[in-house]
Amino acid sequence: MDNKEVHKDYYKEQQWYTTNQISHLFQISKTICKKRIKLNKSLLKENHTIISIKSKKGKDTNLYHFSILNDIFGLRKKPAHLTDKIDKMNYIGTSKWDYIGFMTPKRSSISDLKHKMNYFHNQLILHYGKKSGIRVFYSIEPNTKDKYFHCHFLLNSKVKLKDSSYIKELLEIISGEKSKYETPFILRQYDYLNFGYSGSFYSFKEKSIFDDLLD
Repeated sequence: MDNKEVHKDYYKEQQWYTTNQISHLFQISKTICKKRIKLNKSLLKENHTIISIKSKKGKDTNLYHFSILNDIFGLRKKPAHLTDKIDKMNYIGTSKWDYIGFMTPKRSSISDLKHKMNYFHNQLILHYGKKSGIRVFYSIEPNTKDKYFHCHFLLNSKVKLKDSSYIKELLEIISGEKSKYETPFILRQYDYLNFGYSGSFYSFKEKSIFDDLLD
């Protein structure tokens, strides 16, 4: 399976994955993949998180629902070659994220948004500690109605970030406060049941002119 096929297979609304696709996603062998699935049989519920596709030749093919993949296999291993656009898009698109967001400060340049996102990440590390393992991915895109820019971002951590109030405070500092007429930022918990992987792929679109993973 080449990179273009992987990108197509993992893109947007896909909900069911073979062991071949899972082993590629999490960069583990098929043997390890199958062992971990066996160790987590309690998560496998027929016609809910696992389905079987009958085959006229050979064994039936089991498909696993994306909603249990992160629970079974944990965080994806970071690929060695994130300079490849497709590899990076697949890694970001299919990794686990706690929050998804959008930021559009007034009259922001590319360098301004880079500075803001680095500040955002550094302040989160200072607040939650280095052991929190906080990662922020962001991609910068041009605005459609003016010459400035905005960015989409994804956030996750090794610790549970149930209270989003501090994150919102930081976003207000770097983006501006919400008002009746303006919404300079949006922050939402990543809902895998509704978004699937489509939300994280959306945050890293083809028209992105700059992106970075801060970890």
